Amino acid sequence: MPLNFEEQNMKKILRHIRTPFALVLLLLAVSCESVLFIELEEGEKLIVVNGMLASDSTAAVQVSRTRHILDNKAVAPLKDATVKLLEEEREVGVMNYTENGWFVLEGFLPSAGKSYSLQVEHEAYPNVSAFTEIPAVVGIGGLDTLTVTIDYDDGYGWIWSESMFQFDLQVEDPAGEDNYYLLSTQLDRSWTEFRDITVEVRDSLWHNDAWHFFMKDSTFTFEEIHYVTEYPGITSEDIVVESSTSHGVLFSDRLFDGKSYSFRGEIREDYLRSAEPAHLSFFLKSISESYYKYLKSRQKHYETKEDYLSVPVIVYSNVEEGTGFLGGYSVETLTIITFVPEFGENEYYY
Repeated sequence: MPLNFEEQNMKKILRHIRTPFALVLLLLAVSCESVLFIELEEGEKLIVVNGMLASDSTAAVQVSRTRHILDNKAVAPLKDATVKLLEEEREVGVMNYTENGWFVLEGFLPSAGKSYSLQVEHEAYPNVSAFTEIPAVVGIGGLDTLTVTIDYDDGYGWIWSESMFQFDLQVEDPAGEDNYYLLSTQLDRSWTEFRDITVEVRDSLWHNDAWHFFMKDSTFTFEEIHYVTEYPGITSEDIVVESSTSHGVLFSDRLFDGKSYSFRGEIREDYLRSAEPAHLSFFLKSISESYYKYLKSRQKHYETKEDYLSVPVIVYSNVEEGTGFLGGYSVETLTIITFVPEFGENEYYY
């Protein structure tokens, strides 16, 4: 029986529907993912050396070994390694193992202005060596402080302000040499803990020729002062700043060689709040070139490691035949007393 007009139209519609549906099935089949298992060969294991030698501080370095890329275990210390420290190419002692891979040379304090090298030997790994120097101390010429209010505007109608502790720290840079600096802070402050203490008091009452005893509750507020040491972060838009790291602000004397330079930075005033007057210390570290290159490359690595389009950054190493780094520094410290009240917004003292 011939199809009527409506049945012919329905047949055409179904024919057009089948073609895309088949195409969708084909695309789904093609787009199925296959899981590839790639075996990553483990390279030659090497000795890892990490440490910083500071003037007037006991010499200590950490010695371990490299691990496979998929190994998430803790550091693998080399307890039975032989670690020798040399000052100006003269051996000053063999370092003793303590814990967590740390080797210490008790009774010896490195000196500013001298060079040091490390020699590490282990029967299962190639021997390694590293060299660094401890620069001379660079003085702090002075410190000026000021409380400033910074206004922010996100461009969408949200406006706010923040109080900042601004400082100008004078760096007395020596002339005719490359100098590298790391500026950090330490705050010894206090805070108040309020606790409600309920005291049970037994009371009595004479009534109807007899004593009646009962309990009364009294609540007292108890204040306890706690003391803590913290490390406030420094923010700075000073032209000499090259990187802000977890260790502090990193810069060199490339723009002010041989001059007295006033470095400007800020600390959030909220970080300085304290129940009692606090001690704020500034540490101007004169660091070795190896320490400078390590910190700068490591920070760059942190900033780009989540960006899959960026060029991979190789963290600096000065360990020969192994990996890691050995650095040195001397430090000049300036401490001031501050009092930013723990409670209240209007009174600040420096």
